[in-house]
Amino acid sequence: MNEGLTDNQLTQLLKTAVDAAKAASVPIQAYFGAQTLDIQKKGDGSPVTQADREAEDLIRGHLLSQSEVGPLDILGEENGLQGPGTRWRWVVDPIDGTRSFVHGIPLFGTIIALVDTQEDVPLIGVIHLPILGMTYSAARGQGAMCQGESLHLSPDGELHDTIIGVGDLAQFQDAQREQDYQHLLTLSGYVRGYTDCFGHSLVVNGALGAMLDPALNPWDILATQVLMEEAGGRMVLRPSRSANKVDALFGNRAIVDTIAREIVF
Repeated sequence: MNEGLTDNQLTQLLKTAVDAAKAASVPIQAYFGAQTLDIQKKGDGSPVTQADREAEDLIRGHLLSQSEVGPLDILGEENGLQGPGTRWRWVVDPIDGTRSFVHGIPLFGTIIALVDTQEDVPLIGVIHLPILGMTYSAARGQGAMCQGESLHLSPDGELHDTIIGVGDLAQFQDAQREQDYQHLLTLSGYVRGYTDCFGHSLVVNGALGAMLDPALNPWDILATQVLMEEAGGRMVLRPSRSANKVDALFGNRAIVDTIAREIVF
């Protein structure tokens, strides 16, 4: 366990993160399926809506008011960094999968992670899927949970006997990994696109054997990293050819090892 926080503090902070993510589901659910959304384009071309902003505001307020170790820094996708410059930093993506959200597809979620900036490691990870009503949570050294049930990935697995998840083809193009995408298709007849944190949650609960997800913003993978490691899986991160992003391969240890070897990840 990280020396800077006690087990009890991590437990309390994890509860705070889960409560904050669930609180954000109120505006998200209210806007979901609306006929008119105030959709704007960010600098990278991705969409952002009023739901993103309201959800992040709620999360920020909740995290700031409930911190058990004093005010912590918060880095949010929509409103940037705020705080006194502490060692501990909340990282928030209010709607991971805004493209799905604006098209009425319920496969998106809220991501909250707590990072130790001194050690550069995530300590807490939460993925909440507001429309599906599922919450995945983990704190380093305390295991991974979904809906009150512990998550444990098998260490064994065969590539031919599982489903492999991938991000959007556009991500592979951005990361110059189209060849890896094509190679995966030759390795398995069951390569399917389950994007964003919804796809990540399927790997965490063992529904997918592994996932190759390139060109991610660094904050997109922090919560998943804690969840995977605490569930007994493996996470491999590589600097992406897409500027300021990372490429991720994660899942069942045996299957990740096989894929990494085959595509030289």
